[in-house]
Amino acid sequence: MVTDKKVYLAGEKILCSVSYCQNGIVSGASSVAYAELVSFDGMAAKTKLALIDGRGAGYISLPAHMPTGAYRLFAYTSDCESTRAIDLLVFNTGSSARVRDGVELSDAPVPAPAPVSELPDGVRLIRRQQGDSLYLSVRNESAEKLSLAVSVYEDDGLQPDTSATMISLPGGEIETEGEIVRARVFGRDAEKIKGRPWLEAMISAPGSPSDTYTAPIGKDGLIEFRTNNIYGEKDLVCEILGAEEEKYDCHFSPVSPFVDVQGMEFPKLNLSRNMKPALLARHRAVLNDAPALDTLYEFLPKRDNLLFSKEDCTSYNLEDYTRFPKVEDIIVELIPNVIVRKVHGERRIKLALNDVPSKKRADNVLVMLDGVPVSVHERLLSFDAMALAEVQIYPYVYALGRTVFNGAINFVTTRHDMSALVFDDNVLILDFTGCSYPVALRPGGRSRNSGGRTLYWHPVAELEPGASLEFSVVSDSPAISTVVTRMDRF
Repeated sequence: MVTDKKVYLAGEKILCSVSYCQNGIVSGASSVAYAELVSFDGMAAKTKLALIDGRGAGYISLPAHMPTGAYRLFAYTSDCESTRAIDLLVFNTGSSARVRDGVELSDAPVPAPAPVSELPDGVRLIRRQQGDSLYLSVRNESAEKLSLAVSVYEDDGLQPDTSATMISLPGGEIETEGEIVRARVFGRDAEKIKGRPWLEAMISAPGSPSDTYTAPIGKDGLIEFRTNNIYGEKDLVCEILGAEEEKYDCHFSPVSPFVDVQGMEFPKLNLSRNMKPALLARHRAVLNDAPALDTLYEFLPKRDNLLFSKEDCTSYNLEDYTRFPKVEDIIVELIPNVIVRKVHGERRIKLALNDVPSKKRADNVLVMLDGVPVSVHERLLSFDAMALAEVQIYPYVYALGRTVFNGAINFVTTRHDMSALVFDDNVLILDFTGCSYPVALRPGGRSRNSGGRTLYWHPVAELEPGASLEFSVVSDSPAISTVVTRMDRF
């Protein structure tokens, strides 16, 4: 793992790039990595990083209340037995809090920074200064394709002593398709549902119809959802299918996938009064440039969802049609291959499948609101139709766990958060943190403040032999450091 720089302020983002290697060669076997930032006080921040062909990128958001101190950052996959940790410094310029036993006061002067260029073999860096603009070209002069992480930042001299610390890990099952979200059942009737073959657990995350997964409940009460990676901060809807009919009083909740390494030794941060000017400059830069930096983040490609494809979807943007107060009116008036029929006294939604020659409308349709399955169709038919923005029709057969659905319909609200939908008592909604979105940082314009800023960051730069990555940055800082890290071998 590499990061955009080595020193941060509390409240910033650590931009990171990671590669998964087996026997020294990058491998696409694992699809998710985990990163932990730890200190004497324990785990301070964490993230999940989705991997594509062995490479991944993302960020770690540092809490604003983080204490000043030396930290170690390391990344690993679920099957790793060891990994390497890198040293980082975090300063909190708005608080006097310090890491326990992690800070030493010193009057030693901070050395003046000098421009640094770190390059792997086969990579050439060309720097050309013109006024306040620095033009850079990273060129692959090797005979093979290279995957690089490129960082350019203002070096204000607050750099830690680098070290490589190996950490032992327990190792386990490799996650080939994405994160395996593990959960455990709890509640008064938890013992009654363990290992019952007619019950299934389901998780779904609002926003995407593909973020729905089912799994059996093991005899030990453990549930394993094999996902394709869920991204971002989500409300996770956890439901035990069939538990409401049996009147079982129980739920389940995910368990943490992080190792949370204990007993590690840490370096100490030497805090000197001479650091004050550099820290004040950083503080001003973060306060004044935060909105501008947010607009410069660029999302990189992420793993595709596997359950539904956009090519399969027929979409109805309700703003293009006459609005109706009832969901059933939308179905009757706008969507010809969907009907509502009463089955055993309850209204059910049926769908005509494209791959059924007779166009017969099928039962057992997967009906969703903002990507969250709704098993009782009556609830959706009674939903406020004015809160809907779109209806997505997937007229094919889909398998979700052990259940086969004859098509799917996703009703999308204007807020994409299934608001106002009432759930059964067997449903639990929990906060869930998925993989961080992979981001790059584009060069920005002139800043009013120079203070340890990251000026450019590309975590997954793929360069063919002879190809170059060219860009320019603007800064008033006297020292600009460029770090290029070779992340894999082809």
